[in-house]
Amino acid sequence: MSPYRLDPKSSRGPRGYRVAPHIGRGSGWTHQRVPRAMAGPQSSRWSERQCGSDGAIAGRVCRNRIDLESNTQVKAAIHLSKILFLLTILLISLTGCTAARTKETPKPSPAPSPTPAPIPESPSYRVSIWAPYLGFLEQQTLTDNAGVIREVNFFWYELAADGEIKGAMQSKEGLQIAREAGMSIIPSILNGGFDRERVATIIHDPERRAAHIDAIVQLVVEHDYDGIDIDYESLYAEDREAFTTFIVDLAAALHAQDKLLSTTVHPKMREGGAWGGPQAQDWEKLGAVSDEFKIMIYDYHHGASESGPIAPLDWADLVLTYAKTQVVPTKIFMGIPFYGYDWVGSTGESIEWRQAVKRAKRYNAEVQRDENSGEAWFLYDDGRHTVYYNDAQTLRGRLRMMLEKHPDIAGVSIWRLGGEDPKNWTVLNDMLDWK
Repeated sequence: MSPYRLDPKSSRGPRGYRVAPHIGRGSGWTHQRVPRAMAGPQSSRWSERQCGSDGAIAGRVCRNRIDLESNTQVKAAIHLSKILFLLTILLISLTGCTAARTKETPKPSPAPSPTPAPIPESPSYRVSIWAPYLGFLEQQTLTDNAGVIREVNFFWYELAADGEIKGAMQSKEGLQIAREAGMSIIPSILNGGFDRERVATIIHDPERRAAHIDAIVQLVVEHDYDGIDIDYESLYAEDREAFTTFIVDLAAALHAQDKLLSTTVHPKMREGGAWGGPQAQDWEKLGAVSDEFKIMIYDYHHGASESGPIAPLDWADLVLTYAKTQVVPTKIFMGIPFYGYDWVGSTGESIEWRQAVKRAKRYNAEVQRDENSGEAWFLYDDGRHTVYYNDAQTLRGRLRMMLEKHPDIAGVSIWRLGGEDPKNWTVLNDMLDWK
């Protein structure tokens, strides 16, 4: 979360045919004796009628004629028999070839479709969302977007002065919705009011630090949470070593119980940072022991600054680029704002998307688009008020930047559930492959 954003009241073999065997090859023939044609009684009677009984010579001539005719007829019969024989063989061959081809030659199969080139796997991402409170609309959002939201960070707990944990589970219905949807339940613990003194008192004292760690582990185990998110903000720069020791020891204790540690940090583009909050956070050492490393990449302009974009894209790119030199990318979550600010001078009020849209409509304001951040903005009340806010179009631009320049990070962390542009969930579902 942010020092200026929490306002509970407002806010994936070559083809060929087999040759049929030749029927005559390797298989015997069946020979059939064919009777002599035209040599029967009809032929004898015809010869006798023509020749008669005219004497020996005549008879001999006639017999020779008969013999000649008989021989001619015999030869013709033999010739005809051969023809019939050959025709029979041809018919058998044709029938046999057809049968053999039908029996032994398979029908040609269609050529298999070529195997498409493997499609590279697209990066998969996790989305977590901080939930300060859960009314009916927020519960409905969890239900409707269970396929996108994979982790919920309920804002139920605070650090007490003695190192104990203040607060309690505030929504059994919300917890049930998240569990039935298979979401990870990793509530946040924050230093209420961003009380740096309270944190310093605990982490610099070994006994109090150990007691605080025990209390956190007991809370997580007792409620069967998947882990805890530490959101201790605005610390002193001199708390750096003690805070590192606290996170290292807490990680060891949680991991011993098979639980996860999420650490939320301020954004920065280099080691140290511009003020105490990021200076107190040693990204390399914190990232080495944390399971999730959530960077609040928003509030570039905030409630105590002049008006301007909340999260310029070039700045977000630089923060992520530096983060990947310190922390394993698959642990890094890019913080994304769903809110806006309404400034008068250098004092800004945190507002939701729906509030910004209503104000623009009420004052008939001309809504414009910031080129760098993609955020919507407008003026109203004769220019006294300046409003910047995030909508679905803004979100699309942020995700596009992440996909193009930092596709190797773990996912996104959203501040916050409630009052956001409903189209945000369509954009998240359309643009990212979730894991």
